[in-house]
Amino acid sequence: MRSASLSAKIMEKQHPLRLEILRRPPSPWLYTSMGFFLGALSGMVLGYPLFIVVSTIHVYLYGDIPLDLGRSLRQGLAWDNWPVMAFYLLSGGAFGAMLGNIYQRLLAHRLRLEHLHQEFELQVAAMRHHYKNLVIGIEGFANRIKRKMVGSPNMAALEQDVNILHDTVQRLNETLGKELIFLKALTSDLLSPQPYDFYPVLKTSIDELLQLRFREKSINMEINGRPWEECQDSLIFNFEPVSMVVILQNILSNAMKYGDYIQISIVELPYSIKIAVTDNGPGFEVEALRKQIQAPKDRKETDSTQLGLKVTLHLLEKCGGRLFAASQPEAGSTFTLEFPK
Repeated sequence: MRSASLSAKIMEKQHPLRLEILRRPPSPWLYTSMGFFLGALSGMVLGYPLFIVVSTIHVYLYGDIPLDLGRSLRQGLAWDNWPVMAFYLLSGGAFGAMLGNIYQRLLAHRLRLEHLHQEFELQVAAMRHHYKNLVIGIEGFANRIKRKMVGSPNMAALEQDVNILHDTVQRLNETLGKELIFLKALTSDLLSPQPYDFYPVLKTSIDELLQLRFREKSINMEINGRPWEECQDSLIFNFEPVSMVVILQNILSNAMKYGDYIQISIVELPYSIKIAVTDNGPGFEVEALRKQIQAPKDRKETDSTQLGLKVTLHLLEKCGGRLFAASQPEAGSTFTLEFPK
């Protein structure tokens, strides 16, 4: 009997680290306020003294006043000249704020172009990724049929396999129909969530993975401390079901691939829903994973592309969700999905 959950043991060793597809730009007001501050400082330190120097030289050249830059600067910086100093301060600040805002817009456009480029690559690669489970399932059933035909034929078992193969093909056709919805969700700026019950979507995602991709692997899976088949809970909140299945299967498939005991916990908070998926796999370095996701161009050819996580992060960004990861080598891992209510 386990004295503590896998998730609790992992959380004790490491604080969850948020994963993101790209580094988020700072707040738009950051560059504007920094521009205002630097502009105001430049106006006071450079602009106004330069004006005094130029004015003094001009008067010296065209007037009878002797050249004394030190005296002119002391008189110009006296407190009785505060209106002129305030004018230069505000003028420099306004100019700096304008430049900061322009820089922020250029940075936002550059990041948007990077997002569009990555989304285009994901659209091409996602076709193969989404059908991988179904293709593996069909191939497995076909191999079973071939083996039974070579040996002593058992027509009842053969007919059962053929029926399963037929159902799998139908499921593939349904998935092809959903692919357009997924591509639309992937390329649009925002998803269109509606109220749905989360648990049936979760159980469907688990069942598809266990019946197709991980049919030959023994996996013990729990939802909120109970076997997943026995879960009858209900939780309704706004989400887009096709995208939710993609997100869940991407996270669950990684857990099933590396572990054989998986705990799923769903917590409803006042303003969000948290879904934690914990496995007893070998674990990994979270910081290395984040660098790999954010800088895919620097990876070696032998490294994983992390396509599933990239798709998940794109979809989460569109629905306002977040993804956190906590893990250590040889200590399992926990991926936590957070959705707004």
